[in-house]
Amino acid sequence: MTKQISRQIKKIEKKEKKGSYGVWRKGFCRKYSELLTRIQNNTYNSLAETNTSKDEKITCRKGCTYCCFHYVTVSLAHGIVIVDYLYKRKALLKQFVDNYEKWYGKGFLISDSIDNMRIQAFSSSIPIDRIITDTRPLSQHYLEMNIQCPFLADNKCFIYDVRPTSCSGHYSVSPPDWCVSDLEQQPVLHNIIPNDEDLIEITQLSDPRLALYELTLPKMINRLLNEGSSPLMTEIEQYNF
Repeated sequence: MTKQISRQIKKIEKKEKKGSYGVWRKGFCRKYSELLTRIQNNTYNSLAETNTSKDEKITCRKGCTYCCFHYVTVSLAHGIVIVDYLYKRKALLKQFVDNYEKWYGKGFLISDSIDNMRIQAFSSSIPIDRIITDTRPLSQHYLEMNIQCPFLADNKCFIYDVRPTSCSGHYSVSPPDWCVSDLEQQPVLHNIIPNDEDLIEITQLSDPRLALYELTLPKMINRLLNEGSSPLMTEIEQYNF
């Protein structure tokens, strides 16, 4: 790792942990992390039950990183928790800073385009299925560009415990090699979303808008590290979520 933690990131960390907001943030991250673990277990168990009924088996394994090149978003609420995880693990924070610079050159512009489309669509109350349809071509192009997630190191996700739910709910039940995007054989994938009760509970941990406002994962984390949560929370005010 060649990059050091900048003075700006250290300054923001100190500010984020200060005063009444720092107290709220500490409690929020603890509760969110506990609930996130429960959600991940629930989604996995739900999929395992489904697979048993279909005589299928999850084939994802340690070191398999085919899905780590997809376009992934994260909510502001979840982003705050990931940043808290990195604050407690400075070596991983440095790794992200180093990897982000490489990701930025390939992934920022297309991610920014998708983010802007999604935010404007949500603020205009456009149905979620329409948003997915409109952004799918760009998301597919992102995958085809072979952009590695900056949270990947030595073929392992180094924020695995607090990874986005879109990652923890994504599983393959076909041979891992089928996940290579340029193969003719299509993989058999399942995406399991949290149940309604878990979604409601996680939304109720804070202002619901924190759970609704999303950005591309690396972009969200980089902004939180270098700007803090306050500018992003202010940004939410201009959108009609």
